[in-house]
Amino acid sequence: MSAKRFAAILLVLHLLVLPGVARADDPPAPGPVEQTPLGPITALDKELLIKVRLAGLWEMPMGEEAQTRAGSTRVKEVGAQLASDHTFLDERVVRLASQMGVTLPDEANADQQSWMAEMRSRTGAAFDDSFANRLRAAHGSLFPVIGTIRATTRNEAIRQFAQVCNQIVLKHMTLLESTNMVTDVGLSKPVAAGAAPAAAVGADPVRASARIPVDGPSPLVVLLMCLAGAVVTIGILRLLRPRGHVK
Repeated sequence: MSAKRFAAILLVLHLLVLPGVARADDPPAPGPVEQTPLGPITALDKELLIKVRLAGLWEMPMGEEAQTRAGSTRVKEVGAQLASDHTFLDERVVRLASQMGVTLPDEANADQQSWMAEMRSRTGAAFDDSFANRLRAAHGSLFPVIGTIRATTRNEAIRQFAQVCNQIVLKHMTLLESTNMVTDVGLSKPVAAGAAPAAAVGADPVRASARIPVDGPSPLVVLLMCLAGAVVTIGILRLLRPRGHVK
């Protein structure tokens, strides 16, 4: 096979392979677009509304119950602030979802119900530990989701709502950390009460929706891409190199 033909084949393979490899930091695909009275929304936009609604369904009651169950004055203060903020967010998300025709859940999911059951079985220091860590883990998981939607949405109403949510979730993480009770459990991915800790990648809603593992392409794929790129570059340079006049 001639050098020109070999270089051409490698160039075609190189161009076919590269577009199909998604980077680990690529945002998840937004999904199909739906039209609403407030503009177009995607599945990711609806995910924000649903997740914020779910958060309020368990954080509001647990913030209120912290006033009688908590042993720490600081946990009671943090609980009151979280309950107040999620009441505000819940009113906004219900109104926004209604305007956009998005159906919201009416009860907390299974994991959240397990956290509530755990907290309701405890008082004093045991409640404080569960409250600080369960809520910190949940907020830490939601924070990158909101950031991704804030950065990628094409809907102005969703963007403004995500902005508010981003600020409040960051505020709540800071408040929970101010209790000085957050441990590795609170800094890990949230799991149902009594379950083993989740793997870091599998539990991350943003990374789990990526098109490839979070660590990126395998070393073999990277090596083959580099070799193909080098050969293609050399081949193109040889083809473009001025030739001497034949005497």
